[in-house]
Amino acid sequence: MQVLRAEEMYDWDRKAMESYGREGQVLMENAGRAIAEEILRKFPETEKFLIVIGGGNNGGDGYVIARILKDRRRIATAVQVVPDEKIKGDALYHKRVYEQSGYSLSSLSEEVWNENTVLVDAMLGIGVKGALRAPFDELVSKVNESQMHRISVDIPSGLPADEGVKEFQAVKADTTYIVQAPKQSLFLDHTAGYYGEWKVLDIGLPPMASPKVSREIWTEGAFAESFPVLPGSAHKGTRGKGLIVGGGRMMPGALMMAARASIRAGAGLTTAATVRDIIPYLTPSLPEAMFAGTGESSGVISSVDPEVLEGKDAVAVGVGMGREPESRPVIEMLLSRTSGPLLIDADGLYHLRFLLDDLKKRQEVTVLTPHFGEMAHLTGEEVSEVKRNPFSLSRSLAYEYGVYLVLKGPNTIITTPEGSQIIEPSGNEGLSKGGSGDVLTGVLLTMLMQHESPVKALANGCFLHGRTAELLISKNRTVLDLLPTDLTDGLSLTYRTFLPR
Repeated sequence: MQVLRAEEMYDWDRKAMESYGREGQVLMENAGRAIAEEILRKFPETEKFLIVIGGGNNGGDGYVIARILKDRRRIATAVQVVPDEKIKGDALYHKRVYEQSGYSLSSLSEEVWNENTVLVDAMLGIGVKGALRAPFDELVSKVNESQMHRISVDIPSGLPADEGVKEFQAVKADTTYIVQAPKQSLFLDHTAGYYGEWKVLDIGLPPMASPKVSREIWTEGAFAESFPVLPGSAHKGTRGKGLIVGGGRMMPGALMMAARASIRAGAGLTTAATVRDIIPYLTPSLPEAMFAGTGESSGVISSVDPEVLEGKDAVAVGVGMGREPESRPVIEMLLSRTSGPLLIDADGLYHLRFLLDDLKKRQEVTVLTPHFGEMAHLTGEEVSEVKRNPFSLSRSLAYEYGVYLVLKGPNTIITTPEGSQIIEPSGNEGLSKGGSGDVLTGVLLTMLMQHESPVKALANGCFLHGRTAELLISKNRTVLDLLPTDLTDGLSLTYRTFLPR
């Protein structure tokens, strides 16, 4: 499923009508009818609906929704909040159909406002730019103060469709029915919450007319289809030999969680490289792992013997490593000497900020897995700017340095060096604990060793991580008590759920 900017959505709509013979009136009927059917399924007959209609396509959808609700004998009141001259084209056609069906419009009085229980927001669409003007500024505030269940058509009124907008005033919807394709703002940290629960509805736009963009949501189907089948002849060599460099006296648990996750995810053999004096404390928790001692300075890793890289199919570095400058040469060495995929996470990303020239020289697959704060450190931007522009900033960084970028967040954005992007939206608040990222590093390391395509490996690893959190919450955990180690133990549940082989 594609994720679009407003301009791309307009192009799809226009091309469908101009090149593929799809009538705008029919598409508007399809959109309004699809939303109306969802409303009819969701709400009982006792509910009273208030449809607030603006201009443009959203207003036209509102007229269709109001007509169908009335056709089905639901209690529905429609109000138009813009002058008649603002209702044009296809929207005007559907207003006339509504009126010719014997239905009338009401004024938006306090009595009308107070007697309804569900509000359908069909005021403004994806073309909003700048501050709201009257009457929408006051209406949006009134809608948000209402106790009615708020349904938005395609996008909450006033919400920008695209990334990059700092200030806006928008409806805070309880439910949003998205027309044909989700827009970027559904996946932005500061705008996603305005959608409430959401569902994408197909209105019949021809797939062959869709914009040629490489920005899509990763789904259960994509996971199952792309996940490699384990052959009967598999052995530890074919399942991947991975190396994780990290940990130290102060954060040995990070390495333990990453290594254990890698093994549980299916790695053939995982080696944990860390300072020698903590290895005896890790072995009871990692009986399946191998260990390699590293050079040490004041309890942190200061060097890694390049020989430990021999025979490794992929390497991960950074978890629990610490930010002391003594560790920086380790990152420098791995950038130049790792012949397979190299994943850099956590403290490794901190050191990488000072080694970007070395990163640019690297030819092999390199994966960076920052959260918003680490992304801000890498790019020199403020965290707030990263949250407002995650798509464009990820693409710029990935392209400039030739890396795969996994920008971790409530909606993880995976970007290839060529600029293609995948949004992996799974997970929940239970992941907001120290150690969750270490588990993800271990899972991603295993996926990189077992997939031919790096981007599919990363998407499937993020899917496993997030869906495991969701499944555990649905079974015997809550978002309050979920632990990172629970995620590792829960991977088998996710495999059984989504890979029924």
